[in-house]
Amino acid sequence: MSTGLPPPPVRAVEAGRIHFGRYGAPIADPNLRARAPFGRFRLKEWHYTSLVTERFFFAFAVVQLGYVANAFCYLVDRADATKLHGFEALSPLGIGLSFAESSVAGTTRWQHRRQLLEIAWRNGAWQVTVDVQLQGERLHGAFAFAPAEALALLHPLAPGRPAYTHKEAACPATGSLTWRGESLAADGLATIDWTRSLALRETSWKWASFAAMVGGRRVGLNLSAEVYDDASGQSRENAVWLDGKVFVLGGVRFSVPPEPSAEPWTLRSMHDDAVDLRFQPLGARAQSLDLWLLRSRFVQPYGTFTGTVRPSPDLPALNVDGAFGVVEDHQSRW
Repeated sequence: MSTGLPPPPVRAVEAGRIHFGRYGAPIADPNLRARAPFGRFRLKEWHYTSLVTERFFFAFAVVQLGYVANAFCYLVDRADATKLHGFEALSPLGIGLSFAESSVAGTTRWQHRRQLLEIAWRNGAWQVTVDVQLQGERLHGAFAFAPAEALALLHPLAPGRPAYTHKEAACPATGSLTWRGESLAADGLATIDWTRSLALRETSWKWASFAAMVGGRRVGLNLSAEVYDDASGQSRENAVWLDGKVFVLGGVRFSVPPEPSAEPWTLRSMHDDAVDLRFQPLGARAQSLDLWLLRSRFVQPYGTFTGTVRPSPDLPALNVDGAFGVVEDHQSRW
């Protein structure tokens, strides 16, 4: 059985009350923008999507920070996974980026010159359109994926600073992409991370995500630390998905090596045996920015997870072997 998270409220904020909690479906109207006294300059929004197939791993994100927007996109051919093909762009004042009202309403679009990244909610599914230049090679096409059970979290970062995030993993995807003139089947497993936050000025987190077939079953994982923790230091957004059902997990410790883009990471549960994983980087995306108002340093290695994940005490552990995904170590001043 899945954890049976409660249904969400329609709106995140009603009559001055913020509906803090964890829910099994996305909040249709995460109306946090109205609570930002400095408008768009206080509010942070991002939408990350990844797709893993037998042939490739594809990931992109669009990020709205108010005074600047950021977009990145990359593709990794799993036959030669040490090579990352990608692009990244910054846009002053968010020019070129329009952000959807929620994860399940409207369209988020980054369009700049000949670069287009778009994800829209239509007919009960996410529709992704890609037309970008990756280091001189064109990647274009589209894929779609329907939702699984959600982990939606409305969390108090500090007094007056709510954050909303919606995570799903291992959602079946179908479509096709064209890369270097070759048509690639985009039939695989997709993951979504949609966030709207009145973020703290100083923010840091550790994060891990994968989607894979494990013993013939669809398995997805989302783990974090330091950003959505409760009073005991356990993240409220940790979860595993099994064939579309979500199971909440407890806190996890991230052991980050001195060379995070090359050396193994370990991820283990704080108080039980639910998570015992080793992550081996194959390559990494990294960024170090100092733009006066914005300072950001992060490394996001991609690679493979090996170990065990137990969705609940009533279920056997899943033996994970080579699940493709990402980890991240991030510090920002924004």
